[in-house]
Amino acid sequence: MQIKKIEDKSIIIINVPEATHQQKPIYLNNVLTNTYIRLNSADVKVNIEQLQILLRNRNLAQDVGLLKNYTIERDLDLLSIQKYRQHIFEHTHDTKYLDMDVSKFLIQMGALKLDYNDNKYYITEGGLLFFGKIDAIINRFPHFHLDYFDRRGNNARWSDRVASDDMSFLNLNLMNYFFLIMEKLQSTITDDFELEKNLIRKSPEKLLVILREALINMIVHADYYVSTSSIIVNVYSNYYEFNNPGMMLVSTEEFIKGGNSCPRNTVIMTLFRRLGLSERAGSGGPEIFDFAITNSFKQPQVETNFKETNIKIWKVDLVSTYPNLSKEAKLIFTYIDKNGKNKYTAKELKEELKLSKYVFQRAIKELSNTDLIVITGNGRGRAYSKSLTKLELYVGVQKLADRLRMGN
Repeated sequence: MQIKKIEDKSIIIINVPEATHQQKPIYLNNVLTNTYIRLNSADVKVNIEQLQILLRNRNLAQDVGLLKNYTIERDLDLLSIQKYRQHIFEHTHDTKYLDMDVSKFLIQMGALKLDYNDNKYYITEGGLLFFGKIDAIINRFPHFHLDYFDRRGNNARWSDRVASDDMSFLNLNLMNYFFLIMEKLQSTITDDFELEKNLIRKSPEKLLVILREALINMIVHADYYVSTSSIIVNVYSNYYEFNNPGMMLVSTEEFIKGGNSCPRNTVIMTLFRRLGLSERAGSGGPEIFDFAITNSFKQPQVETNFKETNIKIWKVDLVSTYPNLSKEAKLIFTYIDKNGKNKYTAKELKEELKLSKYVFQRAIKELSNTDLIVITGNGRGRAYSKSLTKLELYVGVQKLADRLRMGN
């Protein structure tokens, strides 16, 4: 508790930390349905689905449930298992995986788990989501849906789509979806790198790794019971968008800093790690932001709410996302952004960029109207600097702390 003086009045400030996911829901009078959540400035009583989400979020291993009425032969796609087995061999170069009995292979990979009550192995929920036939998956997860849209260009709708309810994609479980979407994403990088040299100026191979991290992040952190959103990947001309049902179980700051993964689906995460993917827990966020900083791209955007999480990964610099800016405005912003100083005077900018007073003032007005720059001071003391979001400020502080820790 703090007491501060504001205009001769004493103000009591009480900081109440947010409850952890394990502590939620918080409810009144020992009645579970008397649970409230904070939405903006209001406390709102939860509905049944929201209460179920809060209860599920207490468990950080949501896909370990055993499915005692499901069988390998009827409910899993054997072709998917065979494809995965081949990927495991290519990763490990161990021939034992090629000839191993299907049940034994799935046990070793973690898709089947032992029930100590009856000493039998059963398919896990994560195993079903990863290897299952689509009908069997939907029987257990009625809202399960996977989507992919290529929305580049001037097409009013989309130029390419993948959907789990499309008969063209038989048994589009999580494993098949992952490898198919990775092929699609790789083709978009190749297209852009060949056709638009201003996009992906550096390291298209690294961008593919970043997109892989985002795709895996989306799959392993999804809440497959939520009814209001689906797993969706959207490809636009300037950015990629990954959307999954379920709020992120770490804060945005923790996601950027890394080291604390908290995946909802530990079985699915294990199946990816067996392939040598996502080896380091919680490394995806830092890699995504480091890539943007290294390439001077617009900072990734992370939005999460009660029901879904959305991550945008840009492949152009910030000023390129404002196509209507004049070339002089872009020139000024790029100079401010790239040269490292916190503030610049009008004299510095006009002389360095060889701009007339009229052109300079017109360009500054454009940048101010789009909130790309901040103007401080008056007269000769007036200065111009780049606007920074709260997220960008945190990333900058985090990078400075990393450099200091490493002694650079």
